[in-house]
Amino acid sequence: MSTEMPSYPELGSVYPGDYAPDIPVSDYLTPQALPEGDSVLDIRDFGAIPDDRTLCTEAFHKAYHALRDRGGGILLIREGTYITGMFSLPDHTTLFIAPDACIRASRNTKDLLLDDLHRHGDESRTGALLHLDRAVHVRITGGGTLCGCGEWFVHEPREKPLLTPNEVTMLPGCHEKDQLNTLPGSVRTLYRERIRYVDDRYGTGRPTLRRPSYMVWADHCQDLEIDHVCLKDSMCWTLNLDTCDRVLVHDMIIDDNRHVANTDGIDITGSCDVQISHCYISCADDGIVLKNPLHTGRPMHSIHVRDCTIQTVMNALKIGTETVHPIQHVIMERCTLKLSGIYPGSVSGISIESCDGSWVQDISVRDISMHHVLCPVYVCLNMRNRSGDPYTDVPDENHYWGGGIENIRIERIEADDVELPCILTGFVARNRKGELIRRPLYAVHLRDLRIRYRDNQEVIRIPGHIPEHLTDYPESNAHGDVDACGIWARHIDMFSLHGLSVTPRTCNTRDVIRLDDVRLVSTD
Repeated sequence: MSTEMPSYPELGSVYPGDYAPDIPVSDYLTPQALPEGDSVLDIRDFGAIPDDRTLCTEAFHKAYHALRDRGGGILLIREGTYITGMFSLPDHTTLFIAPDACIRASRNTKDLLLDDLHRHGDESRTGALLHLDRAVHVRITGGGTLCGCGEWFVHEPREKPLLTPNEVTMLPGCHEKDQLNTLPGSVRTLYRERIRYVDDRYGTGRPTLRRPSYMVWADHCQDLEIDHVCLKDSMCWTLNLDTCDRVLVHDMIIDDNRHVANTDGIDITGSCDVQISHCYISCADDGIVLKNPLHTGRPMHSIHVRDCTIQTVMNALKIGTETVHPIQHVIMERCTLKLSGIYPGSVSGISIESCDGSWVQDISVRDISMHHVLCPVYVCLNMRNRSGDPYTDVPDENHYWGGGIENIRIERIEADDVELPCILTGFVARNRKGELIRRPLYAVHLRDLRIRYRDNQEVIRIPGHIPEHLTDYPESNAHGDVDACGIWARHIDMFSLHGLSVTPRTCNTRDVIRLDDVRLVSTD
């Protein structure tokens, strides 16, 4: 056993506003009775010491081999804090973390990184606290905590958390791309200069830090259940369900530092048959996000998210940005999206994107309430082409010209303290022959949206021509100002809009709705 040695001992500060206030823990985590019987192995019997000082990685590795040799069982983590590097669980195992127990990540980066044998050819995925590698029938439960020590792997922020409302809402203009993240007073700058990054975002000479890619990484797993556990203070993505099948996540809390960069809540990446229900998620990056990047190599489908509360600085319910392979048959319903105690509000409530060639199809989002979310709905198709497919004159030969977004239904949305309009857009471009390439959204239906603006001031700078958002990173606040305050829609076929109510700012001068190259099915 050895004592933990932090890689960056000068880091680790926590400031007012970093964590969400008043998370109702008892509403989500029910204390579980300690398991008993011959199937239970106690981590202390393998030499683990819960003193918040001793590194227990060796004990977790011994427990893994003992469970594997007996065909599975229950690994019991009793009261106290156990520090460990990366560990794993074998098939048919339950990790039971008692309500007064915590498994805490080592603050020494090297303890949490993959070796070359386990990278699967992807250098960007560097490691985790808990790495479930092709595991079958694993459960994580008990009422206790997994902690990632996120503040210890990122630089200090440029500014401390903003605890008072921004008096003016302003976006970078479409002509100010060089100032997209630094324009003084813009909503992007207000939140981004408070985020803690691993790299030197402000030219101060800081080195790039190393950190693991995930806190909990389920990698090609099947029949996984996570319930009655708190995932706290992640160092990067909190829970990544990567190319998994048949996953249940319910009655779980994610409580991250809301200013540690890239701390997504739940990333569903190329996975199928996933159910997420009754979770409370507070994080700095996307809350629950579906992605299907190049490495998964397969379509993803059958995702159901319901009855969750999400606090995030970024996008609460999101599809994208990594979107190479298809994403289909998704339901998101009965969720509350908000941001408490810090400003500006969440970047978006509902964000549906395809920019790397994916076909995003059959998506239903319904019965969503939002508070202090800047943009209620953002739907964007473009041709970023992350996979780097070569140019072709004709769409659909490869991913160069993007994929598609179709059969989208968004209904019964209540949003207050809004600061930006809903944006829905496909794109039009020209190939090298000068021929028009039109890639519209198709079959998009909005019904019963109630939107109320925060009545602050606004700086609006609408250009004479609003450019196409062809290859930029898709984000609601990166388009610049548009000429509508409620719904701004462009390049859509089969669009319907019913039951829209928008209460703009007192100072508003824009139209509520603006449709450009939109082929309506019906509207009020």
